[in-house]
Amino acid sequence: MKVQAAVIESAGSDLAVEEVDLVAPAAGEVRVGLSAAAVCRSDLHVAATGEGLRFPAVLGHEGAGVVLEAGPNAHLVTGTPVVLSWTPRCGRCARCIEGRPQLCQALSTSPPGGCLSRRGEALGSYMGLGCLAEQVVVPEACAVPVPAGLDPTALCLLGCGVTTGYGAAVHRGMVHVGATVAVFGCGAVGLSALQGAILAGAGRVVAVDPVAARRDLALALGARTAIDPDTHDPVAGILAVCQGGVDVAIEATGQPDVMARILDVVHPGGTAVIVGLPGFAATFPVSPFHLLLEKTLTGSIYGSADPHRDFPILADLYAEGRLRLDELTGGRFGLSDVNEAFAELAAHRSPRPVVVFDVE
Repeated sequence: MKVQAAVIESAGSDLAVEEVDLVAPAAGEVRVGLSAAAVCRSDLHVAATGEGLRFPAVLGHEGAGVVLEAGPNAHLVTGTPVVLSWTPRCGRCARCIEGRPQLCQALSTSPPGGCLSRRGEALGSYMGLGCLAEQVVVPEACAVPVPAGLDPTALCLLGCGVTTGYGAAVHRGMVHVGATVAVFGCGAVGLSALQGAILAGAGRVVAVDPVAARRDLALALGARTAIDPDTHDPVAGILAVCQGGVDVAIEATGQPDVMARILDVVHPGGTAVIVGLPGFAATFPVSPFHLLLEKTLTGSIYGSADPHRDFPILADLYAEGRLRLDELTGGRFGLSDVNEAFAELAAHRSPRPVVVFDVE
């Protein structure tokens, strides 16, 4: 069947909306009609650099929609609202078997094949999803049912940014009641880490970001202190309000120079979690004395989460008003205006612009 999709030809080029071909779902697959897809900084990164992407391609990996068709041996019912997950969750590899589907060994930023093609040429699908299309076909394991009646323009953020940030605090950072937490970077991921820390019972959260509007939003979402790193040394500022350092520091900037400093704000025995996406060749120095003081430096992919467990929990928290997602979204754009959505994110005008699809 024919669908509209935003196609990027090469690194650095604009996206163009074109009519492309969509395959029918095979065994264990479902066809999903997208209601909304958010634009993530990872989309910006690969659009600019091409790292890990097979061109021409369809970007987008934060999507919410409805099951339109189930292939053979797939069990999701037509009409089921779902949020798409980019972990393949194959169920067979060592990581899936040990209960860590976020590390599924089938994970690829641009797997071979794909459900979309153009003039007989398969299009790359970022993170195996390619959500910037009216419809996609995905493995049933990548379509996670969520409660009906919730706004898909908010729920689509669960597909990456919110789960990544929330899980970095709750699952990987293991923030505990009364903990002190520092969050570097207050985009959608950092603001979700902030909210995850507060939901876990953190006593004080310090937010660091150079954009005034994002600092203001961090304070509105529960941060006790917000620091502008362009005018104040964030390490000195954090140590001033959290004497001895914080229990958990979370990096959500993707900048190696920030990654290099987060251990400076962690007290002996504390934990630093790296979440942001740097360039593939990026490195940063670490003093071994931090490690001798039993500080833990770790990373987190997808919030160390199990989407089938965590998406419904996060959706319920949103429905109860305890997890604020509406504040994380930005402008609403039609698919034809997708380049404006990318421009809004690049200019830091909102944490997450959302592409909204016409749903019949």
